[in-house]
Amino acid sequence: INTDISKKHFPILGNPGHVIGSFSLKDQDGASVTEKDLNDKVTVVEYFYTTCPGICPRMNANMDKLYKALKNRSGFQIFSYTINASYDKVPVMKKYSEQYDADSKIWKFLTGPQQEINNLAINDYLLGAVDSTLSSQFAHTQWWALVDQQRRIRGFYDGLKIEDVKRLEEDIPVLLAED
Repeated sequence: INTDISKKHFPILGNPGHVIGSFSLKDQDGASVTEKDLNDKVTVVEYFYTTCPGICPRMNANMDKLYKALKNRSGFQIFSYTINASYDKVPVMKKYSEQYDADSKIWKFLTGPQQEINNLAINDYLLGAVDSTLSSQFAHTQWWALVDQQRRIRGFYDGLKIEDVKRLEEDIPVLLAED
């Protein structure tokens, strides 16, 4: 572990000036969440769906480890966006979040218009792709994005690789210390 966090530098990813744009979704409590909720926070972003039989349970088990390690750090939060908004309505997201004992002030499970969620993934968070075999339905990814206090992307991490999750756990306090 690099104990001198001042030496760690994170690139700002995306085209020059790229920041997460506007959106309006609901969290597991039915509260409105917008891009303003990213301001002044370091946010880990993932895409999943509650009925996923594949990678999502493993990713969220790793996200839960990250959540437990960092939930008491001021300025840290997690946004978990559904890619199945037609099923993953607010009550479903609430029930799903309870298995992780997720505090909605820190770990937000987000739902809303599917097109808005997909556009955010592709155009704002630079995650995921459209899979033509799914008739233009969004295909989810195991990649997580790390977003800084100014809504800029600062890193991508493989949510299935424990070494990436550990690296993320070390990187978040560094970003929290940045001005």
